[in-house]
Amino acid sequence: MDEKDKRTHVETLQSLQRDINFLKKSSANNPSLEKIIDTLRNSQTQLYEALAQHGVTAEEVHKIIVENSDKQLINEIMKLQGLKDHINKQLINPDLTPEKRQSLEKSLTRTTQAHADKWQEIINSPRRADLIRKIEQAQAKQLKRQNRTRDRTPDHERTR
Repeated sequence: MDEKDKRTHVETLQSLQRDINFLKKSSANNPSLEKIIDTLRNSQTQLYEALAQHGVTAEEVHKIIVENSDKQLINEIMKLQGLKDHINKQLINPDLTPEKRQSLEKSLTRTTQAHADKWQEIINSPRRADLIRKIEQAQAKQLKRQNRTRDRTPDHERTR
C-alpha cells in the first residue's frame, strides 16, 4: 500500500469518526440513528483491518492523523488572517454606510476572536515550535505568491 492510499484510508477513518461523533450527539433525540452509527463503526473497523493487512501500523496512522490536523489548523489560521486583512481593507473605505461599517466591525471582532482562539490552540500544543515553523513557512509561501502576482504586468504587445 503506497503512502497516498494510506493517507486516503486514514482520512476516511477520520471522516467516519467525525460522523460518528456528530451522530452520537444527535442520537439522544433520534434513536434510529443508532443503526447508522453501527454501520459507520463497521466501516471504520473494516478500514482498520484493511490497513493492518497491508502492514500499516498504529504509529503510522497516528502520524498521518497528526499531520492532517496540523495542516487543518495551519489552514484555518491562514484563512482567518486573510479574512481579518480583507475586512480591515474594507473598513478603510470612507464611503461605507454606518450600518455596513458596524457589520464589518462585528465581523472583524468575531474573526479576531476566532484567530486568537486558534493561536491559543497552537500555543498550548506540545508541538508548538513545529506548528509555528509551519505557519511561518506558509506565510512566506503566501507572500512569495502575492509578490509574483503583483510583479506580473500584462504585456499588451504580445497579444495576438
